[in-house]
This record gives sequence, structure tokens and C-alpha cells, in this order.
Amino acid sequence: MRFSASIASGCPSLARRVILHLDMDCFYAQVEMIRNPELREKPLGVQQKTLMVTCNYVARKLGVNKCMSIREAREKCPQLVLVSGEDLTHYREMSYKVTGLLEEFSPRVERLGFDENFIDITELVEKRLRDPQCGGAMEASGHVYNQQVPDASDWTHQRLIVGSQVAADIRAAVYSQLGLTGCAGVASNKLLSKLVSGTFKPNQQTVLLPESCSCLINSLNHVHRIPGIGYKTAQRLEALGLGSVSALQSCPITVLEKELGAAVAHRIQMLSRGEDDSLVTPTGPPQSLSEEDSFKKCCTVSDVSAKLEELLRLLLSRLSADGRSAHTLRLTIRQFTPTNKYFNRESRQCPIPVKVAQSMNQGSGSAAVVSALMELLMKLFEKMIDVKMPFHLTLLNVCFSNLKASRSSASSRCSIGFYLTQKKLSENDCGDSETSGFSITTNPAFPEKSGHSACPAGMDGEVSLSLPEDIDMDVFSQLPDDIKKEIIQSPHMTRRSKNIQTKPHAAAAGGIQNFFTRGKSGHGLNSARDEGYSQESLPSPLKKPLRKDSESLRSVSDTAMAPSCTPHTACPQGTEPNVGFAMDCKESVDGDAVSSLPKSVDVNVFSQLPVELQKELMSEWKNQKITPKIQTKKFQDKGKTSKGQRSSAASHPNSLLKYFKPN
Repeated sequence: MRFSASIASGCPSLARRVILHLDMDCFYAQVEMIRNPELREKPLGVQQKTLMVTCNYVARKLGVNKCMSIREAREKCPQLVLVSGEDLTHYREMSYKVTGLLEEFSPRVERLGFDENFIDITELVEKRLRDPQCGGAMEASGHVYNQQVPDASDWTHQRLIVGSQVAADIRAAVYSQLGLTGCAGVASNKLLSKLVSGTFKPNQQTVLLPESCSCLINSLNHVHRIPGIGYKTAQRLEALGLGSVSALQSCPITVLEKELGAAVAHRIQMLSRGEDDSLVTPTGPPQSLSEEDSFKKCCTVSDVSAKLEELLRLLLSRLSADGRSAHTLRLTIRQFTPTNKYFNRESRQCPIPVKVAQSMNQGSGSAAVVSALMELLMKLFEKMIDVKMPFHLTLLNVCFSNLKASRSSASSRCSIGFYLTQKKLSENDCGDSETSGFSITTNPAFPEKSGHSACPAGMDGEVSLSLPEDIDMDVFSQLPDDIKKEIIQSPHMTRRSKNIQTKPHAAAAGGIQNFFTRGKSGHGLNSARDEGYSQESLPSPLKKPLRKDSESLRSVSDTAMAPSCTPHTACPQGTEPNVGFAMDCKESVDGDAVSSLPKSVDVNVFSQLPVELQKELMSEWKNQKITPKIQTKKFQDKGKTSKGQRSSAASHPNSLLKYFKPN
């Protein structure tokens, strides 16, 4: 029997969802068997402290179960092989490999611990339904819960059956690429898919059709078996006599609201009926990093300090590998109580000082960083525990949260900061100039730093070029070949190659090179012009107006010296030495125009403007009073301005003139 690929257009978006829950089989044990294949056919258990956290199915056939004490496990299976599971590094790495593989199928993947993932496969299902070549028989992959027979005319059944086929493909990919097996559940929401995934184990899958949802929910023997109802909430429901799922379903909502609040009451009653509208939320990078350790008893400050330092060093190593910086430190403890052994946690947190956070990025394991963080941890500990009184701890957890991109990571190639950072190149970064077809000549103007050379592929072998030292060749090498050729063959670079002996310290004043050159501290506004370069030498597409920021203007105005005149500039007649000009006169600017320009106008910038815009500015300036760069009566003029009047500069808030005046 074949089914139609038609999809009902009027169906609610939540009703048409197909959600897959993937739960890896005995995950820790599988990772250990992948690391050591000789353990595959042996009864294997993963040990943490005195507890066996998981075991493979060979051991389970011999009567061993997970979360069993080591003593009891050895009694049941003397040949049991135990491996330490204290170090979670290998499990964590494999867990992210699984998630990464699942994200190749769908971008909507939500992690649930190391060994579980939710995947929204709705789009994959719809794609298969639209493809007539992929339309297969109404046959589910794996099991159908409660042995229900799918209805070929029911569009919901169609989607779920195709979802089971997608789930089988995903499980096959995980096994072939990572060597891991797992159980899968396919349903219309996250709650049901998680519940149905464990019906058949190991390495099997089950699809749940809508008609069997109530049967699955009512098979749960207690409300705490419902995902989303935690330990404390289950205790409060038990106190109300609502320990069973059926009792919770039939309970008046007003009773639940009075005990739990309206939001929680409606939420848990929906869950008890198998209703879950929560979306599969892509997890992304972890929002926090933590390390914890549990033990039978820790009752001295020295023991606490030693265990915290051990956890802290592990956490700093993980933070260094993560690449982000932490801004919040949290400490969690668990005190022993005879009646509540596992659910009595208490936490305190504090911000990490800026200096400490910066030091963490520079040297994660330095003694100074560890000492500073240990001081913070002990202060948090003393806020929760009175160290003068006896105490009994069974767990410690150290957590870094509020993770943000580190400034030091800005130099990575994935960040735009990489293109703003000068990098040191090794001798082999450029390769052999002979094999690249591009010969390099050393620039005598930059001794011992002339290694900044480019080797663009496909250039003529006769071309010879020396680039300034402030050219970041790591960035230059990333440019397309046509851009490299345009820069190298531009009149500016040609003129520089010819006149390099006469102008040894020249640097480009504008053009495309400004985007990957280093700024030099200490240069004033006129430094580019003083070095003897004109923007007119660049091709018209590469012409860019010089940027004149407030710092450059301030440095010029604070200096009671006139700018030095170069062969490309001419100081206006009548200029006094003690008046600071933020302008030079270029050959391209008309002499009459220069005389009428305000002193605060940069002629180099003005000359790059279109002729029409120059005329417009000139006409506007003729009607205004020219304001000198250094105003000696600044505060007196301020006082003379009447309250209801605006200054001449302020009277033109949208005027282009404001872009040519200092702040």
C-alpha cells in the first residue's frame, strides 16, 4: 500500500511536528569500548567512586545494572571489568561529535545531557513527502507502539511513519561514522518522543501514533516518571494525594494553582495528558562550564580547599580550550542529611574581577589566577557554611558562567578582528619566490623588517615589489588575486617602486591599503602628507577621503606649531607660527579657493570631494564667519550668547560644514 504525499494545509503547526528523541545505549561504556575494542565482548562497568554509573549489555545479562554499588556488582559478576569514569573528557568530546553529526541532518538539535538529543525532523519529513521518488510503502522502520496499524489515509500517520524512516537513517549514520548505537523514539512532541524511545532496547526505535498516546501516558506508575516534573514537585503532588498520573489528570486546576501557581499548574497537567508545546531549541555552545565531585564525607576546611583547587584547575583547562572568557564564578555544595541525600544543594555566585578575567585569558593555569579564584571560592563557601561549626559535605561543584567571546580570540580567522591584527610571519609563510612566479626585492627603507612581502599566484615573474612594513601580509594574502593585482599594479605602487630610494619612509595615505595597514602612534593629522604621498596617485575606484578623527584634531590643536610644508603642500601666506592649522594646500585645490577656506578644514579631504559639493560648501562658508582652530575667547563668547539664540554653527544642524570642523 502506498500513501499520498499531500499535506493538509489547514493543520496547526504543532500538530504537524515530527520530533525524534535519540538516546545512546550505555554511553560511557560504549565510549570505553571504542577506545579499547578488546572490552566489547567482556562484561564492562564504568566506575565513579564506589558506584557503577553504567555497564554494557554483556554485564547486564549477568545480572549487573547501572547505579549499582561496586561491591554488589562484583558479587553478581566476579569477572566484571571496571574502568574509571572520573575523567569526563572523552565522554564530553564524543557527545559533541554526536550532536555535530545530528546537526548535519537538521539545524534544530537540542542536547539533553551527554547521551540524549532532541531533533526536529519536520522539514526532512515534508521534503520526503513532496518527493514522489521517495514515496515508499506505509511501513514503519522499527516498532510501532502498542502494535498499532498505521492508516494510509491519515496524514498524521503518514508523517510519523516517514519520520521513523528518517530516524533509521540518522541512527545508521551515527553508527557508521562514530560506532555508537542508540534507541530512538518518534512522536509529535518532545515529551512523547522521550517516553516512547525507551520502549525497546538496545539499539532499536519506536514510533508513537496519536491514538496510542493515552496508553503510553497511563502506563507510567508515578508522576515523577513524567519528564518535566522534578523531585520536589512530585513530592508536593504526593502530599496532595496526586501520586498517580490519572489522579493528576482529573485534579481540578484550581487545586493545583493554589499549591503550585497558575503557570506550573497548567504546565504539569498538560504534561500528564501527553501535551507538550515546547519547541526543540538549538543548544549552541554551552552557557556555562562546571566541574563537580561527590564523596561520602568532607568535613574540614583543608579538604574543601584541596578539592576546590583540583576542580578549579580542571575547569580552567576546559575554559582555555573553549576560547571564551568567564565573568561569573559559582560554587555549589551539598550537605549530608539522613532524609535527603541527593537533592539538598545550595549555591552562591559572584562576578569575577576584570583583572582576574584578563589574566585567565592570558594564562589559564598561572598560580596568580588560581590563588585569586580560590580566594573567591572560599569566601563563597564561608557564606554558606559556618566553618566554626561541624559540617558534612557530599558534593562540591565549581562553575564558570556568563561566558563571552574573549578579546584574545579576536585574532582567529573566524573573527573580523583577525583582519585588524598584524601578525608575525614565518620565513615559510610566503613560500619560495621562485616557485610562486613572483620575485621579491628587499626594501632598504625597512631593514630587518622587510619580510613583509606578498606572493600572489599568477603574477608575472618579472614583477618586482617591496611593500611597506605596515602592510599586514597575512591579510594581504587573503585577498582575491584580482584585488592583489589591482593594488600592486596601481600607479601609487608603481610610483613607489620607482621613487623608493628618494622617499624611503613613505606610507600610503589612502586607498584600499588602509584597510589592512597598522596605525602608527604618535603621528599627527599631517603625517601621511608629510611622508610625501598624495591620494591623487591612486586609481579613482580606490580613492578614499582621509579620516580625521577627534584625537588627531586635538593633537594638532594642542600643538602651538604650524605644520611643516612638504613638496606637496603650501602653507597659506600670512600664517603665524603660533596658530595651528588642520589644513594643507594641495596642488589640486585652486589658490583662490584655498584662501577662502576656514582654517579648520582639511584641504586634503576637501580636494577629494566632487566639484559640485565643493562649490556648495564654498558658497556656504562665504556667508559665515570663519572660526579659528584655537579660540581664545571661547568661554567669553559662550557667555555673551543670549539664552534664546543659537550660535551660527548650531543654526545649521544638518549642514555639511559640521563634518569639516573639529569636535
